[in-house]
Amino acid sequence: MFGLGLSISSEDSSTNGITLLVSALGARLADDGGTIENPSCMQQDLADLVAEETPFTTGLLEFYPGAAAAYSLRQLRRSVFPYAIRVRRSGDSLEQDIGFNSNGELDTNALLDFANGGDAWVDTWYDQSSNGNDAVQNSVTQQPQIVSSGSLITENGKPALQFDGVNDYFTKAFTLTNPVSHFVVAKANNASEFILDGYDSNNRNSLYLDTTNSVRLYNNGAIYQTYTHGTQAVFSSISNVASSSLAVNGSNTTGSLGTPPYDMDGVTIGVVGTLGTGYCLDGTIQEVILYNSDEASNRTGIESNINDFYSIYS
Repeated sequence: MFGLGLSISSEDSSTNGITLLVSALGARLADDGGTIENPSCMQQDLADLVAEETPFTTGLLEFYPGAAAAYSLRQLRRSVFPYAIRVRRSGDSLEQDIGFNSNGELDTNALLDFANGGDAWVDTWYDQSSNGNDAVQNSVTQQPQIVSSGSLITENGKPALQFDGVNDYFTKAFTLTNPVSHFVVAKANNASEFILDGYDSNNRNSLYLDTTNSVRLYNNGAIYQTYTHGTQAVFSSISNVASSSLAVNGSNTTGSLGTPPYDMDGVTIGVVGTLGTGYCLDGTIQEVILYNSDEASNRTGIESNINDFYSIYS
């Protein structure tokens, strides 16, 4: 629970169990330079938490920590900055941060209330890794959409960001050297579209729809995998020279990428890294998680966590 190496459930909500959990959390906070202000209050909060009948279970980063950046429309950590996205609504162009409900899902009630029957676009996709690598789009004409005429945009019943295939994208520059692993939930409709790329350069661990029903991972060399265009999928890739791989919905292909590998230096979501709008994504994205490490040993676990939430493949 909470990524602390402990397993405390409603069957073990005794004082000793909760005290152990408070102690472990205190040690983790101390390592991060913080303290627990009121241990007795936290002890009561945790006692209530572990007694919940429907506990929060979507926290991928609790089980697989260490991401360089993590963007999602679900909550990936309990202790995260409490917002998923910042949205702008039609009419008066007011903006508001949107967080999560008690189940760790996007607070769609707050989102739709704010949209007030109109449209809403996302200008900031907050980084849940705690590294502060928020992906942004400041141009109001290039922001992905999440509400249309008062209705939530969804993919397979879950909130989704709609990229228009014309000029919508996010960018963020930050240190991101190889090896790199990324895990993406997306739907791309056409060939010659980029789902993901590095920052300010092209084909730096890019995910690109090469030809009909094919997706390519590229970094000074290419790996290809079958993908049916226009379908929601979990894309998992590892860029680590000779130990690289690309998986779609758990079906994995291994191979070699080129030497030397090029560093991503950040991320571009929804277009080629050089921002050429002829390569913009026409489709949806729901989650992008980047690790500055080779996550081959965790790949299937991360994929299972993602698929358990989004129910994409069997």
